[in-house]
Amino acid sequence: MQGNRHFTPEKIIAAAGLKMGQPVTKEVFDAARARLLATGAFESVGYEFKPSGANSGYDATFEVVEVAQFYPYRFEELPAADDALRAALDKLDPLLGAEIPATREVLGRYERALADFLQGKVMVEGRLISDLAAGPTIVFRPPGERARVAEVHFTGNQVIPTPQLANRLADVAIGAAYTEPALRVLLDTSIRPLYEARGLIRVSFPRVIAEKSKLKEVDGVSVTVTVDEGAPYKLGDVRLAGVPGSQMGEIKDLAKWNTDEVANFDEIKAGIGRIERRYRSTGYLHVSSKVDRTLHDQEHTVDLVVTLQPGAQFTFGKLDVKGLDLIGEPAIRKMWGEKGGKPFDPEFPDAFLKDVRDQGLFDNLGTTSSEIKVNEVSKTADVTLTFNGAPAKEPRRKRLGEQP
Repeated sequence: MQGNRHFTPEKIIAAAGLKMGQPVTKEVFDAARARLLATGAFESVGYEFKPSGANSGYDATFEVVEVAQFYPYRFEELPAADDALRAALDKLDPLLGAEIPATREVLGRYERALADFLQGKVMVEGRLISDLAAGPTIVFRPPGERARVAEVHFTGNQVIPTPQLANRLADVAIGAAYTEPALRVLLDTSIRPLYEARGLIRVSFPRVIAEKSKLKEVDGVSVTVTVDEGAPYKLGDVRLAGVPGSQMGEIKDLAKWNTDEVANFDEIKAGIGRIERRYRSTGYLHVSSKVDRTLHDQEHTVDLVVTLQPGAQFTFGKLDVKGLDLIGEPAIRKMWGEKGGKPFDPEFPDAFLKDVRDQGLFDNLGTTSSEIKVNEVSKTADVTLTFNGAPAKEPRRKRLGEQP
């Protein structure tokens, strides 16, 4: 077998309908090739065969080009259990398994198989969609568009008022096509942070009910979310990883995390933001961080391990100045100073331009802008400063005693 990546040789041979020891002819290999192409999993299938060394049969080699992309699939609004539907498709096509290509040939075969399994109760249509919960996914469901979210409601909440929850979810959910997995993603991204800012880390949404809206002239679903807020957790031990010992004190001061108080994950994220900004200001442009939580449910505390990954350090590269004459440009370069090889601060160029404007070095100065070009190979950052407007022929010199 040659060219296979997604499928094992054993699965391909089984799908081809070949068995060791069976009599073979060119017609048998042609039929095997046709069966493989009919699966829709291959762009092309070729083969060659020759007598075996012992002249006891034939040695055959299949060369396949698989379809480039395979996707997971799921079912929506079909009148049968998901496990039963998936089992029916596994019997139809044991080669493809949990992921299938989105070719019309494969989708059509699966649509027909599902419709037959459901005894014609509903028509089935397969579509490749971009799913909030799982990424690109093939969905088999009745034809037509999904109902869209028209209302959102909450029940079971006590700590956070219902209007606050409803308004936050409505901002991202109203008008969106409804599926429970997609709505749960929106709950995790919009509602969960409200609770985690109050230390309610175990908040859950055990039930989501969607029903046709009862509002007149509203075509959509009304969604009701049940909230289990849980108990508040205090911040326990916080450990920093990836930080040199010599910098540990400074980094902890930047974080400003208060242990033995309610764990406010808004403040924790803000502290991480300050730490990452500090690293970026010293040239670590691609700094990132990871937070691991350990929950102690009996004590209602949460320990954190914050791992900093600084990445490579970048330095100042060359400076390019646009829009100034032969007098103004040298003055700017002198003010900029010799920075080549020093750690690059991405906020410095704009701060420098603000300082130029605040000092009033040029008359009639128009807009200014900076552009940063990062070289990932040399680990340098080149800066272009652009001056627009009509600056004076030379920087305006301050008179003795003049205030800046």
